[in-house]
Amino acid sequence: MSDSDKGDLLTRRKVYIVPFIQPSPQAPEGFTKLFDAYWTAVDRQISGLEAKAGVVKRIFAEGVLGKGADALLMLEQTNTQAWRMVKTRVDAGARFDEYEDAELFSEVIDWGRCLSVGFISQGVANAVSASYQDAAMRRQRQLDERLEKALQEGEAALILSGSTDLKLPDGVERFLVSPPELDALERWIRQVNDAARRAAEEGDARGRRPGQAPPEPPKQDGSTSKLWTPGS
Repeated sequence: MSDSDKGDLLTRRKVYIVPFIQPSPQAPEGFTKLFDAYWTAVDRQISGLEAKAGVVKRIFAEGVLGKGADALLMLEQTNTQAWRMVKTRVDAGARFDEYEDAELFSEVIDWGRCLSVGFISQGVANAVSASYQDAAMRRQRQLDERLEKALQEGEAALILSGSTDLKLPDGVERFLVSPPELDALERWIRQVNDAARRAAEEGDARGRRPGQAPPEPPKQDGSTSKLWTPGS
């Protein structure tokens, strides 16, 4: 990057997007080491971005309510590794801004819980699904608006997000924080789930009588799934 390009970048708004991988106390052996390595690599990669594109001035985190000390405390209680990375930048002068609207966030969570129950009536299932989608869309609009209003010219923001495909305001530069350690963690998760799936299928096959049909596959909402995901 030339000095002129670097200078132009420093004057523009930009966002560093970090996949918000969560801890899991119930994870199979091996997860914690990869999880810790991921967040260490995230910290290192963000520092590299700050040196080239601008120091983080604002921090936003999906699923974290409140701002400032309250947001930091909530993050510390739920994800210590992410908290360490964020606190370093707060101590250096970054602001941990409010991102979520508590009521909207709670509404999305509640409708999501309803969806996971499963329904006998297709009409009820459709109604709950529509309500969930409506709440999710309103929440996303709120997140977009909060970022647009908060991020000032020349500032760099750090966003901890469950999705890397975020819609950003016009003119905002996007930087995805995706160190090799993320690939290693995702590959390990796939291997664990593949092994669990094979074990479940072999167990089902041994337990079926000759000629008995195989069980129905897991539902899309995960209600019968034996697969493990971070945070579960």
